[in-house]
Amino acid sequence: MAGGRFDRLNGSRPARRVKSALRARYPERAEQLKVAVNAARRALREPPAPRVGDDNLFWDPPARNVELRPLRAGEVSDALHARLDESDIDTMVERLDEVDQARWRDADESGRRMLALHFCVHYGVPGVLEKTGLSDAEPPPDVTSLARGSLAAGGSFGYADIVADSLREAGAPLAPGQRVLDFGCSSGRITRVLATVHPDIEWHGCDVDRGAVEWAAATFPDVRFFTSDPDPPLPFPDAHLDSVFAISIWTHFSEPAALRWFGEMHRILRPGGHLLLTTIGNRSVEVHASDWGNWPRRRIAELATSLYTDGFYFAGGYGKDLAHATASDDWGQAFFTPEWLAQELCPPWAIKLFEVGRVEAHSDLYVLERGG
Repeated sequence: MAGGRFDRLNGSRPARRVKSALRARYPERAEQLKVAVNAARRALREPPAPRVGDDNLFWDPPARNVELRPLRAGEVSDALHARLDESDIDTMVERLDEVDQARWRDADESGRRMLALHFCVHYGVPGVLEKTGLSDAEPPPDVTSLARGSLAAGGSFGYADIVADSLREAGAPLAPGQRVLDFGCSSGRITRVLATVHPDIEWHGCDVDRGAVEWAAATFPDVRFFTSDPDPPLPFPDAHLDSVFAISIWTHFSEPAALRWFGEMHRILRPGGHLLLTTIGNRSVEVHASDWGNWPRRRIAELATSLYTDGFYFAGGYGKDLAHATASDDWGQAFFTPEWLAQELCPPWAIKLFEVGRVEAHSDLYVLERGG
C-alpha cells in the first residue's frame, strides 16, 4: 500500500477508534504490533553505506570542543512568573509530592521560575490559571503529547523561551500584529504558552497528526490550528507570515523533502520574515555515540563519515518508535551540517543565528531570514 494512502487510512477516525480500543483491552499486544509494523516500514528505508570503504570510515570520532549554552528561563517564563504572588509559590511548595520536592530543592533560581509555573498548574494552586492565563488541559492518552505530568503542565515554557529569545537575538522579536506559524505543532504545547504571553499576535499551528490538531483546536481557540499534508503547499497566500518556527521537524525530512519544505517556507514568509528551526548534526553524533544514544559503532562511523563527505544523512528510526501519522518514505531521522544548509539555501536565505546544541544540549538551532 502506498505511504500516503496508508497514512490517510491509519489516521482516520475509525482507525483511531479501533487502535484506542485495542490499546485499552490488549495494551501489550497493541504496543508489540505497533513496534513491529513501524520497524518493517523503516527497514525498507535504510540508507546505503557511505561511498567509502571501511578503511576510510570515521571510526570513533572524538568529542568536539564546543561550548553549549545552559538552559535558563527566558522572556516568556519570566513574564508568566511575574504574574505569580509569593503566596502562590508557598501554596505550591506545600503541595509538592516527594519527587517534585527533590526537583524544587535541586533547581537554581532560573530553573525554579520555570518549575513554579509547571507545578502551580499541575497542583491546582487556586487563582493561578486566572492570573497567568495558562490552561491545565492535558491531551488524553489517545492524543499525541511529547511530555506529560508535572514537568509538562501548562505547556512547554522552556521551548517557548527558546523561540522568543532566539527570534529576538536574531533581530526579529515577537511583536503585536505579526502572523506566526508553529510548523509541526503536535497538540500545541509551545503555541499555547506563546499565545498567553503574546495575545496580540495571530498564531497558527499545523501538523499532519490529525488527532493532536483536532484536540488542540478544540482546547485553545485563540490559535488557528489546522491539519497539514505531508507535502507542500500550506493554505497560506504568498508572503503571508512574519515568522515560522519548527521544533524537531527538519530532523526527520529526507533531503528532497527538506528542500521542498524550505521552498514552501520561502513562499509563505514575507521578504525579511524569519524561519526558526532545530536540527541534528555533528553534536548529535557525540550524543548517539554515548551511553545515552547507544548506537552501534558502525552506525556512528557511517553517520560521521556521511556528514563529513555529503553534509546530509537520512535514515529510519533505528528502533525508535515513529508515529504512524508521520510514517512515509520522506520521514525518518535526518542529520545535516551548517555547510550543507548554507550551500543549499544561501543567498535566497540568510543565516541570522546558529547555535550548536542549543536545544537540550543535543539539537542545533538556526534562525534564517528570507531574502527579497
